[in-house]
Amino acid sequence: MQKEISKIGNAKILASNHYVAPHIPEYHQLTKANLQNMLHKYPTVYVKPNNSCQGKGVIRIERKKNYYLIKPRDRDKTYRLASIDALLRCIQREKMKRKYLIQRGIASYTVKKRLFDIRTHLVRIDGKWEMGAIIGRVATKRGVATNAYSGGTPVPIQSLLKDHLEFDEAKSENYIEQLTALSLEATKTFGSAFPKWTEFGLDIGIDERGELWIYEINIKPGMLVFRKDRPSYQRIMQMKKLKS
Repeated sequence: MQKEISKIGNAKILASNHYVAPHIPEYHQLTKANLQNMLHKYPTVYVKPNNSCQGKGVIRIERKKNYYLIKPRDRDKTYRLASIDALLRCIQREKMKRKYLIQRGIASYTVKKRLFDIRTHLVRIDGKWEMGAIIGRVATKRGVATNAYSGGTPVPIQSLLKDHLEFDEAKSENYIEQLTALSLEATKTFGSAFPKWTEFGLDIGIDERGELWIYEINIKPGMLVFRKDRPSYQRIMQMKKLKS
């Protein structure tokens, strides 16, 4: 099997695991019919390149009562449009010249209503996947993506759960265990399809009901997000030296 850089292809591999599948948000290729159906089902969707990284080209779309609110990640501008046709024309103007997908938006907000997600970084050592580190990422006030390239701020996982989500210690520890278990199961499945790869990063959200959602798996996870969290950074760098 050749390397897979398609987000849709990667999601299909993850969804082949019955434990992981319920944690994958619904996604489809970008077409007018799929856009209509997804916006009928969900109040928010993301339109993003099928083979890009660092949040490039992402567009957030919110369904309001009589219009759609469109916010491209790469422009400090918001559009208010009344029809699907106008929405599609806007997407075509704003998107990168690549194939795009539509993904269900997850309401993953801090108590101050900032979008957030969680990056887990895993390393395969002697054939076994191990958790390297977990860190939170909080978007800017009007941001549609959380990574550093989009202006997001890395936050130690304990601080994210306790300070930004106001979880108590027991609940925080429970979520760290859930994040670890889900990430390990996902990387085992994905890693079995690509046995030569030794590192993966997962982007995970927590919705308003407390459910975990895997947005995507990163085949070349960067270390920038961990640079201000020295213990996590050093742990991953040490694991990299041992990886198989």
